[in-house]
Amino acid sequence: MMKSFLLDTSILIDFLRVKDKKQTLLYKLAKKNYTFFISIVTHSELYAGRNVWKNQYANKELEILLTGITILPLDIEISRLAGKIRTKHHIALIDAIIAATALQNKLSLATLNVKDFKKIDALELLKIT
Repeated sequence: MMKSFLLDTSILIDFLRVKDKKQTLLYKLAKKNYTFFISIVTHSELYAGRNVWKNQYANKELEILLTGITILPLDIEISRLAGKIRTKHHIALIDAIIAATALQNKLSLATLNVKDFKKIDALELLKIT
């Protein structure tokens, strides 16, 4: 069975910012033909960057990047679980929603911000090797 990951915003921002894409975790994962998902919250975070709206190239680059990624919606179950995670672990609401999305969809989370998510025992984080 092919491995699937929910990508945290940090993974995508890292890919978009660096010149040598081959050095990014996203590039390395893509070479292994994994299936990628993001939360609708991550989608919003990516489009909240000023550069996406000022720079036509940046906007197009983001659109191209997102074509190969499935965007998962926020629903009632994810919303409730996110509230529980935020309350229990005292993390930012956006991170709680991303974690809840991964848990609800039974996906491992790929992130460069492990410290934000490592407190959540049930959440499987990508082990970078």
